[in-house]
Amino acid sequence: MATMPPDARVTRLARALPLLLAALLALAAVGTVGSAGCDDPARYVSTPDGISLEGGCLKPGEIDPLTGDPADHDPASRRG
Repeated sequence: MATMPPDARVTRLARALPLLLAALLALAAVGTVGSAGCDDPARYVSTPDGISLEGGCLKPGEIDPLTGDPADHDPASRRG
Protein backbone atom coordinates (compact mmCIF):
# COMPACT_ATOMS: atom_id res chain seq x y z
CA MET A 1 0.00 0.00 0.00
CA ALA A 2 1.40 3.36 -1.00
CA THR A 3 1.58 6.12 1.57
CA MET A 4 0.39 9.64 0.87
CA PRO A 5 2.89 12.46 0.71
CA PRO A 6 2.72 14.76 3.77
CA ASP A 7 1.44 17.66 1.67
CA ALA A 8 -1.60 15.66 0.56
CA ARG A 9 -2.51 14.86 4.18
CA VAL A 10 -2.31 18.53 5.12
CA THR A 11 -4.46 19.49 2.14
CA ARG A 12 -7.13 16.92 3.06
CA LEU A 13 -7.09 18.11 6.67
CA ALA A 14 -7.34 21.75 5.56
CA ARG A 15 -10.39 20.90 3.45
CA ALA A 16 -12.10 18.86 6.17
CA LEU A 17 -11.44 21.22 9.09
CA PRO A 18 -14.03 23.90 8.15
CA LEU A 19 -16.69 21.22 7.62
CA LEU A 20 -15.89 19.64 10.98
CA LEU A 21 -16.00 23.04 12.69
CA ALA A 22 -19.35 23.85 11.05
CA ALA A 23 -20.79 20.52 12.20
CA LEU A 24 -19.62 21.14 15.77
CA LEU A 25 -21.12 24.64 15.77
CA ALA A 26 -24.41 23.28 14.41
CA LEU A 27 -24.53 20.67 17.19
CA ALA A 28 -23.83 23.36 19.79
CA ALA A 29 -26.63 25.53 18.36
CA VAL A 30 -29.12 22.65 18.41
CA GLY A 31 -28.13 21.82 21.98
CA THR A 32 -28.50 25.44 23.08
CA VAL A 33 -31.93 25.83 21.51
CA GLY A 34 -33.07 22.50 22.90
CA SER A 35 -32.10 23.42 26.45
CA ALA A 36 -33.57 26.94 26.31
CA GLY A 37 -37.08 25.92 27.23
CA CYS A 38 -39.86 28.30 28.11
CA ASP A 39 -42.63 27.38 30.55
CA ASP A 40 -45.02 29.97 29.12
CA PRO A 41 -44.67 30.20 25.32
CA ALA A 42 -45.97 33.40 23.73
CA ARG A 43 -49.20 33.42 21.78
CA TYR A 44 -51.11 35.93 19.66
CA VAL A 45 -54.47 37.01 21.10
CA SER A 46 -57.18 39.06 19.44
CA THR A 47 -58.13 42.08 21.57
CA PRO A 48 -60.45 45.05 20.92
CA ASP A 49 -57.34 47.11 20.08
CA GLY A 50 -56.03 44.53 17.60
CA ILE A 51 -53.80 41.50 17.85
CA SER A 52 -51.31 41.42 20.71
CA LEU A 53 -48.61 39.04 21.82
CA GLU A 54 -49.17 37.67 25.32
CA GLY A 55 -47.05 35.45 27.52
CA GLY A 56 -43.55 34.38 26.73
CA CYS A 57 -40.32 34.25 28.66
CA LEU A 58 -39.10 37.79 27.94
CA LYS A 59 -40.30 40.98 29.52
CA PRO A 60 -40.25 44.17 27.41
CA GLY A 61 -37.26 45.51 29.37
CA GLU A 62 -35.19 42.45 28.47
CA ILE A 63 -35.52 42.97 24.72
CA ASP A 64 -33.94 46.44 24.44
CA PRO A 65 -30.36 46.34 25.78
CA LEU A 66 -30.40 50.08 26.51
CA THR A 67 -33.55 49.82 28.61
CA GLY A 68 -32.68 48.75 32.11
CA ASP A 69 -33.13 49.86 35.66
CA PRO A 70 -35.64 52.74 35.85
CA ALA A 71 -33.38 54.40 38.44
CA ASP A 72 -30.67 54.72 35.78
CA HIS A 73 -31.51 57.98 33.99
CA ASP A 74 -28.43 58.16 31.78
CA PRO A 75 -28.45 55.46 29.06
CA ALA A 76 -25.25 56.91 27.57
CA SER A 77 -23.33 55.85 30.68
CA ARG A 78 -23.79 52.17 29.71
CA ARG A 79 -22.39 52.57 26.21
CA GLY A 80 -18.81 52.86 27.38
